[in-house]
Amino acid sequence: MTSLALILYSLLVAFFLYCLLNLPTLLNRHSGPLPPGPKPWPLIGNLPHLGPMPHHSIATMARKYGPLMHMRLGLVDVVVVASASVAAQFLKAHDTNFLSRPPNSGAKHIAYNYQNLVFAPYGPRWRMLRKICAVHLFSAKALDDFRHVRQEEIAILTRALVSAGHKTTVNLGQLLNVCTTNALGRVMLGRRVFGDGSGGGDAKADEFKQMVVELMVLSGVFNIGDFIPALEWLDLQGVAAKMKKLHGRFDSFLTNIMEEHKISQGGGDAQNHTDLLSTLISLKVDANGEGDKLSDTEIKALLLDLLLQELTHLPAQLSGP
Repeated sequence: MTSLALILYSLLVAFFLYCLLNLPTLLNRHSGPLPPGPKPWPLIGNLPHLGPMPHHSIATMARKYGPLMHMRLGLVDVVVVASASVAAQFLKAHDTNFLSRPPNSGAKHIAYNYQNLVFAPYGPRWRMLRKICAVHLFSAKALDDFRHVRQEEIAILTRALVSAGHKTTVNLGQLLNVCTTNALGRVMLGRRVFGDGSGGGDAKADEFKQMVVELMVLSGVFNIGDFIPALEWLDLQGVAAKMKKLHGRFDSFLTNIMEEHKISQGGGDAQNHTDLLSTLISLKVDANGEGDKLSDTEIKALLLDLLLQELTHLPAQLSGP
């Protein structure tokens, strides 16, 4: 048997085993009719139809199949919305039916196995996390309580601009991002993320920025396991292994911050909470706790959410030395 024949035989056996193991799913894929869309290829689905510029390809297909299309990316069925009026039905009229995010390797291996606010399935725990953010971070009272933080950071920014003088060129966008990030860092963690107005920081801040850059790179990688679930366990590209390693670094980083915070706040029992982390620690119980209580894992997942949301919008700092 030639090597080519052996490869083809192996692929045929693998495909047969997959069909055998997933026969109930393949026979009952859908409970109702799906919208029209391009005919998918075997195994790879409509991935070839996306081309090098998926947004252009989808717009072209929408003119042919309508504003609501069905596509199959690998073996994953996807409904594509290509108009504002149809999107409003998903995001407003029937939003509770579509709040849960689809599974993916990043949420599984980095975001604490779907325990963060972004990827947690819709339910009581998700509503609790959203309520905590709404009350303790985004409410009018929280904004007023942390007014002094914003004022102090703006004062630091102003002094940095004054000290630069008239003959020195400054990157105003970078300084504004540093100001915003330090204000958010103080509100969430009680500490500045960057050490000064020039964008420099301590070793921990630099380490975190490097991890964010690595996360952004991994998030943009096309992972076969996300689209052909039967191959996920093989991790053909090594993406899952890299994500697990990166998660370990994030977890260690956040664990150290939490432990330092507990010590500085007297074990987290302080009556006057000075930042969001103090409040979260006060809500902490064991991971099997019940009610509106948080575990250590949920606290770290929520902090990771909020920090990444801010730092992923800071290209000037992330690409800097």
